[in-house]
Amino acid sequence: MKRLMYGCLFLAILGLTIGCQDNDHISTEKKAASATSKKSSVSPSAQDYNNRGTAYQRAGRLQAAAAAYRQAIEIKPTLIEAHHNLGTVYVMQGKLDEAIAAYTRVLQLRPDMAAAYVDLGRAYGLAGQLDAAIAEYQKALTRDATLVYAHYGIGLAYRHKGMFPEAILALEKAITRQPDFVEALMQLGAVYRETEQFSRAVETFTTVIHIYPTNAKAYHELGVCHTKADAYPEAIQAFERALQLNPDAVETQNLLRVAEARMVRQR
Repeated sequence: MKRLMYGCLFLAILGLTIGCQDNDHISTEKKAASATSKKSSVSPSAQDYNNRGTAYQRAGRLQAAAAAYRQAIEIKPTLIEAHHNLGTVYVMQGKLDEAIAAYTRVLQLRPDMAAAYVDLGRAYGLAGQLDAAIAEYQKALTRDATLVYAHYGIGLAYRHKGMFPEAILALEKAITRQPDFVEALMQLGAVYRETEQFSRAVETFTTVIHIYPTNAKAYHELGVCHTKADAYPEAIQAFERALQLNPDAVETQNLLRVAEARMVRQR
C-alpha cells in the first residue's frame, strides 16, 4: 500500500548528422519536443495522488495527505486503499466521524476485508461508541479468528464498559495468540487490579517487565498492586525502579512516599 512516488521520465535524443542532414536534426528536435509536451500534459492518476498522500503522511503532513487521498478518490471512487488511507489519517487527526465514514466506504467496496473491520472498530472505540466497536471487531473475527487486535479491541471496550469477565476473556485470547503483546498484558493487568485480583495483576505486570525491562508504567502498576496488597517493601522497590526510568513521574513520586510512610507505620 505504501509505495514510492514516481516522477516523470524524460528521454533525451541527440542526433549527430553531417553534411545536408540539418533538416533531419530539426525534425528530430520537434519530435522530441512534441513527445515531452504530451508527457507533461498527462494528469496524475488516482494512484499517483494516493502515493503522494502516503509520502505526505510519512512526513507528518496530515492535511496535505488527506487532500491527496481525497483527490485520488475523486478521480477513482473505487480505489480502496485511498479510502482506507484517508480513514487512517482522519484517526490521526482526531476526526473520528470522518474516519468512520471512510472505513465504512472501504467495507462497502470490499466486505471481506477483515482488517478494515478492525480499523472501523477502533474508530468507534475512540469515539466512545463501545457497542458499535465490539460489533465491528466481532465481524472481523468471523472473517479471521486470528486477528489479535480484534480480540484486544473487544477486551478494551469491555473494560471501559465495566464488563470485566468479558474483558479478561478477550484479552487472554489476544495474549494466547501473541504472548509478547505488551499492550494487551497491560490492559489485562489493569483489569485484575481493578477487580482486586492483586496476585494475578502482579504476575501479569511482572510478565510485561520480563518482555520489556524498561517499561516504567509496568513498574508503576506493579508498585500500585503491591501497595494494595500491603507489600510495601516490594512496592517501594517497584516505584523506585519506575522513577529511575521516568524521574518526572509525579504520581509515582507521591505513591512512593505513601508506601514509605505506610512501611514505617507497619513496623
